[in-house]
Amino acid sequence: MIGHDTLEVERQTVDEQLNAYLERLMSGFPGPAAADAGAIDLATVPERVFDVLTGRDFCYLSKARVATYREPVLELLAASVRRREPLGFYYDIGGGYHASIRPGSEAVSFDVGLAELFVLSQAAKFAARVSRLYPVGVRFTLVVDNLCALLVNDIPVARTLGYCAALRELIRSVGLNPLIDVLVESEHFSAADLERARAATWSGPIALTRKQHENVARFLGRLCDEREAQDRTRRYAEVIDASDGLLAPLIPGVHMTQRATNATICFRPFPGGDSRIQCGEVAMTTNSKLRLYPMLLTSANVADYAYRRYRFPGLVPAVIRHVTYAERLTA
Repeated sequence: MIGHDTLEVERQTVDEQLNAYLERLMSGFPGPAAADAGAIDLATVPERVFDVLTGRDFCYLSKARVATYREPVLELLAASVRRREPLGFYYDIGGGYHASIRPGSEAVSFDVGLAELFVLSQAAKFAARVSRLYPVGVRFTLVVDNLCALLVNDIPVARTLGYCAALRELIRSVGLNPLIDVLVESEHFSAADLERARAATWSGPIALTRKQHENVARFLGRLCDEREAQDRTRRYAEVIDASDGLLAPLIPGVHMTQRATNATICFRPFPGGDSRIQCGEVAMTTNSKLRLYPMLLTSANVADYAYRRYRFPGLVPAVIRHVTYAERLTA
């Protein structure tokens, strides 16, 4: 028997389903205003905040894998609690653009869209939960390493600064200025600074898998031969190490990445997400129960989907030009 919920979904058009989903998403803004800490047990705050951070809504790691991050994160949180200041979280979201989903036929994208809206929503949800434990609240900083994009993939700084301007406009549009700001690499350092830091590193020869070669191509927005892919991958390893060194003094709080690294804990960029939004375009799709959920459309999976772009003026901020719906193709 087909359930009532399924029938209701089937009666709706994709446009209607997306509209309802986006209405719910937008209702979560803005985040809570920070307040002065009252009669709370400050000694328990770091552990309780860490539990929120590593819950399933924000973290894809198992409890066993999370353990390696516990002590360094607790130390940073405890220092902020002692000073009665907002808890600082710094979140890497890429170089200020999105990789091509069809390298060679579609360019890279500098659009701010559903991916960034989800990142802001996740940050707002996290802040709301933390504020119930620690009324002073949090400060969430989005980190954009756009000089890396320049030195590794020849992406002009002017274009990535345009992306950052649109991202800041999106933050203002949803009322999250008190909670979220943006740290842009090129606003603090020059390409020459990064090149000098890079000169102290050397990554050596690199052998690439086919998947790694394809990853290089999508961030270039065009096809490339094996030699170029190897060169750019080696350059990436050198540049990212140099960039991390330059940015470290500007990241005094908890440093998070979309995929966990040895040094950084993960934070989901969208519900269920365990991938990097800059690798493609976040789209909406449906599961076997015909319920909408977000997914990352990339050059690796785009051939498995038919997709269409919808516009929702007046519902989502004007800086978001469209929302993409992707439907898996049947064999």
